[in-house]
Amino acid sequence: MRLHFTALLLIAAPVAFGQTEPGHSWDITTSIEMEGMKLPGQKQQVCIADKAEGPDAMSGDDKRCTISDVKSSPGRYSYKVNCPDGSGTGEMIYHGKDSYTSKMTITADGETMVMVSEGRRGGPCDPKQKSRQVAAMEAQVAAGMQQSCSAMADALLPGGLDRNKCAAKDKQQLCNKLNTKEGWRLASERQPSGDPMLDSGLLPAVEKYCGVAAGSTLTRLCADANQREDLEFLGAQCPALAAPIAQRECAGRSYSTPPAEKYRDFCNNYARDTMQGSGDAGSVVPKAQDVLKEGAKRLKGLFGR
Repeated sequence: MRLHFTALLLIAAPVAFGQTEPGHSWDITTSIEMEGMKLPGQKQQVCIADKAEGPDAMSGDDKRCTISDVKSSPGRYSYKVNCPDGSGTGEMIYHGKDSYTSKMTITADGETMVMVSEGRRGGPCDPKQKSRQVAAMEAQVAAGMQQSCSAMADALLPGGLDRNKCAAKDKQQLCNKLNTKEGWRLASERQPSGDPMLDSGLLPAVEKYCGVAAGSTLTRLCADANQREDLEFLGAQCPALAAPIAQRECAGRSYSTPPAEKYRDFCNNYARDTMQGSGDAGSVVPKAQDVLKEGAKRLKGLFGR
């Protein structure tokens, strides 16, 4: 979902740009929650005419979103909002003359976004100073959108990038992370959820999004780990490459002739995984049932049975 966030932020704050009466500056913090993610509060300072109050005074000269069905009671307003990409409802509550809170819920393309704002009145100002405030607000919105896109990329969620129409650099960020051990693990450990956006982060979907063949990411990471002798990753994820190392460095070792210090953790983990049936036993480490059989034979020998 990519709504006109600039218009929405203008609505979230009671900005009466067209007024000529004396005004006061307001410090406003607006947080946005969408698609299971909450963006940190975006701060802005606007100049509001003293006589302006309620949602009718909110949108200023921005006509992309419109407000209708305004209902009021002392210090409280409710309304409906319609934007090119979605619609919803809002509520605004004044706490005396010096502060207010508002909440607006917008739905578009089956997704819901919630904007919560808090405003506190400051010193006197000139409400006619419009362009500088709008430019500052647009810059804040753009920064918030970039933060959202970057978060989606870091979470390996192509669906989030597509819905928000994020830039090519965000896709590149996502694909770069896929090509790391951390990114591959994040995608490979996910399970289908039935949610299209979340399921876009499953490994096959992410590899397809990045234009790489299915399974090729792990192949490349294993080759890189083998070259760098990343024994932890090789032992956990690359059995074909781990087996010859285990054969060379672990097989036939004992307490009196342990593996080299460099390989001890690798050998211990490899043996454990093999005993649990998750590795390739080969001839490096005996199977669990063979160990038990051998132990039983030795006990029988001790007792002469």
